[in-house]
Amino acid sequence: MSLHGVPPQVIAYIIVSVLPALIAFSLLIAIARIRTSHLWLVPGWLAAAALAPAVATFFAVRLLISAFSALATSGGGLSVVCAGMWEALQPALFAAYAACALTLITVVISVRAVVNADSESEGTSRSATVTAISVLLFAFATVAVDTQLFRNVSGTIVDIIDPNGPKVLSIAQTSQWISSHLILTAAMGVATSMALIAPVVITAVMNPKSEPSKQLGLIFTFASVLAFIGSIVLAISTQAWCERMSHAAMTGQIVR
Repeated sequence: MSLHGVPPQVIAYIIVSVLPALIAFSLLIAIARIRTSHLWLVPGWLAAAALAPAVATFFAVRLLISAFSALATSGGGLSVVCAGMWEALQPALFAAYAACALTLITVVISVRAVVNADSESEGTSRSATVTAISVLLFAFATVAVDTQLFRNVSGTIVDIIDPNGPKVLSIAQTSQWISSHLILTAAMGVATSMALIAPVVITAVMNPKSEPSKQLGLIFTFASVLAFIGSIVLAISTQAWCERMSHAAMTGQIVR
């Protein structure tokens, strides 16, 4: 992971992609200092971590559209398209690494909170439990949906530009599909980014009188570990895509 060779505009998109997640995460860290239990904040921290990939999805699509616009006006071949896709993947790559860091911090906090939790804690708030679980599920779902949408579009583009790729039945229909799905992916990135702000705010405002039960604390911890593993997988797969596009841009051949 390096900013070497990354255009200034892409660097700006990287910063804008990661900054909201860092701000939201830091806000919850500050709130944690005045809370008796940090476990109720775990879903909010995971939602904040998911914010980075969600915002990055929008900017990745924006860069991809810009690359095709430049291709239409200036011309070029496979190498130019792959170079544009490499640039478009940079916000997603750095957002994935940011998510790794934030989820790792969440794992450490949740493990410490579970270890230090009062074993005699009873009467966990049902509404708070439902809200926390809903936040967890929503955070996981947003990252999965945004990532899958962008990967589907990217994979189809690679299939079209690769001479050795799968045969495309109709260039016109496929191009229309790509155009509509780029718009859909960008819109989904914006929608999920804005929607993830709500769980962060809800978690920050929600302050149940009772601590989570031991079982719920373990669920939060398991979710944190799962999110950390998922972030690592996302970062590794995005890095692999970047390397493929970089290699294709330099050699004119796509490695499959």
